[in-house]
Amino acid sequence: MSRLVLCLLPLLAACDPVPVSPERAERLCRAEVGQADGVSGSIGAGVSNDGPRARGGITITNRVFNPQTEEEFLAECIARRVEGRPEPTTFGVSVERDL
Repeated sequence: MSRLVLCLLPLLAACDPVPVSPERAERLCRAEVGQADGVSGSIGAGVSNDGPRARGGITITNRVFNPQTEEEFLAECIARRVEGRPEPTTFGVSVERDL
């Protein structure tokens, strides 16, 4: 049993968040800032071989109960990534539809 644990330790350590530079943290966090208030969505339109296509989607997470401004979210996200802390657990629902 102890050999198994010793073999798995490097794999478990690889799952830990790794601290990054403030510049890299800012780039990564800017991609996530749309979820600061817990709601995000997307729409798209185009043409395929079958004719016009449209798509829409919405994502709602538990952040909706404790929304942040984009500035607050960005500051917290950057600090978390620079310090190497894990991302807070969120849960939510995504709905997408082809029209």
